[in-house]
Amino acid sequence: MKFLRVHKLAILISVFSIAFSTAPVINTAQAVGEIDEQFQVVNPPGPGYTGYLVNNSRSLARFWTNVATFKVENQVITGMARCKSMEKCPENFTFQLADMNLTPCANSAEVDCIAGITTKNLTTGAVSTSFTPRPELTESFDAAVKGDPGIGLPNGGNPLVVSIPSAAHSAGDLYLVKSDFYSHRDAGTSNRFVLDQLTNSLYPVTVETGQFTPGGPNLDPNNYVGKRIGPGTDTMNASLSGFITDDRCLMATRTICIKSQPFPTNYSFGIALNMSKGFNGWLYGRMANPEVSVTTAVNGGSIKVQILAEPVKVPIVFGWTKNSDLTPEMQERYQKDRGGGLYAGTSRQEPFESISILKGHSNKYDALGIDEFLSWMPFLGDKAVAMPSQWSFQTLNLASDTASELSKCTASVNSLAGLVFTNASVFSSGAPAFNKSEGTLDYKVASPHTKPDGTLTSGTYDLVLNSTVARCLYGFSKAPIGATVSVLSNDGQAQVATTIINEKNGFFRMGAYGFGFSSPTIKMKITQAGAVGAKTTITCVKGKTSKKVTAVKPVCPAGFKKK
Repeated sequence: MKFLRVHKLAILISVFSIAFSTAPVINTAQAVGEIDEQFQVVNPPGPGYTGYLVNNSRSLARFWTNVATFKVENQVITGMARCKSMEKCPENFTFQLADMNLTPCANSAEVDCIAGITTKNLTTGAVSTSFTPRPELTESFDAAVKGDPGIGLPNGGNPLVVSIPSAAHSAGDLYLVKSDFYSHRDAGTSNRFVLDQLTNSLYPVTVETGQFTPGGPNLDPNNYVGKRIGPGTDTMNASLSGFITDDRCLMATRTICIKSQPFPTNYSFGIALNMSKGFNGWLYGRMANPEVSVTTAVNGGSIKVQILAEPVKVPIVFGWTKNSDLTPEMQERYQKDRGGGLYAGTSRQEPFESISILKGHSNKYDALGIDEFLSWMPFLGDKAVAMPSQWSFQTLNLASDTASELSKCTASVNSLAGLVFTNASVFSSGAPAFNKSEGTLDYKVASPHTKPDGTLTSGTYDLVLNSTVARCLYGFSKAPIGATVSVLSNDGQAQVATTIINEKNGFFRMGAYGFGFSSPTIKMKITQAGAVGAKTTITCVKGKTSKKVTAVKPVCPAGFKKK
């Protein structure tokens, strides 16, 4: 199967396809003794099925370092080349795409690199920053690219496997540290690479030898040259094709398999990055109880970002259903949308009952994704098939449809605006919506109701908000602020949850833990006792009509009375 990696520029849509092999039954359960982190998809029994999968436990480890140069003439790709260094790239190009797997910083002055890895034993409180790179284990990837700081391109290495003795897991002490610096540059203009996205993930692993199916980026020019591109073509904005790696592996060559393992319990893990420039907007990801620090170098140049947090277990949902058994709304949706993994049939344009396609999500979610997830729960028993542990975070720029109040405040902060972390299967990956009438930050999540063993799933959610943004939203002074956190079930009933509220290192943190699913809304309201300019909400009534008014000194509109 081919996989799409998002970049800013449009180049080519890869066609999803998997060779179909018959299976006697649809089996969505984990085998006894199987490791959740190594969950694998089961093929459908034949054509005429639609599948649904939500699993992003491996999505951030699919690609390794690559730089690709493209030449486009009259909306047709006329040239494509892989570059192992800028000196060897064609000078005559239209645009270049880069995915650099960041390497450990050689010194404190180096930027766009991994400045440190931290572990914290939550039982003893012991903190360690010791780790040993093991480059000999991943030499066969042959992916390293020499960067060029002068044009904003960092060095990119082979997949970074390190030994962390302070946090040994059940299969050893090796970890894959995956920090991907996705960027592009156009010919002309400033001619520098521009950061599009930064993803970071940590995996306990073993490195095994044998015979495997390699995945990774598709860098064969024959798959690009001659393809149309640009406005008016059937291309997806900003995509680079690639291949799914061996199902048994996070990453693989023909002879090496990096295999995921469970995290050890009662540990926090941290990554520190030295960045040439700060990244504005938001981070989102999979972790809990985060400690965040963003510092600027004395000379005002580089930015150091440090995040220490616990891994979380994220429910995977998966299963196949006969197309004829889907609801009319789902049948209509999937008749039109033929994207996804093709598991049966020679063409995704064949009649609906002649193909089987796997739908779902791997790494990006929104309100429509939550609705689709909920539509599948009756078919999948509202139950997870696996609960792999995850630790990851990535950048996300504020969407244009973000509430104007929130955008106004985040735009004035030349730093990280906020971070959203949850273990929910699907969630809105953007900033929380600012509910003006109630003065709350609202966030929607969704997960199956139960784990594979039938016990109830338990939710975690952390919002880490830049203190300046928080005060701007509510018009508060620099005096200490507090908050209230509530979790409402999808029927509007309040849930019991453990909440955490504090302010540290310039960030205000609000968290909710232990709430149930399927689709709750988390509501957070920031308060400041006796604050000048603090907003309050009143309810005004006029007959059977009621309105909520939020202001520093709220007053009911004409004809309404305060309730």
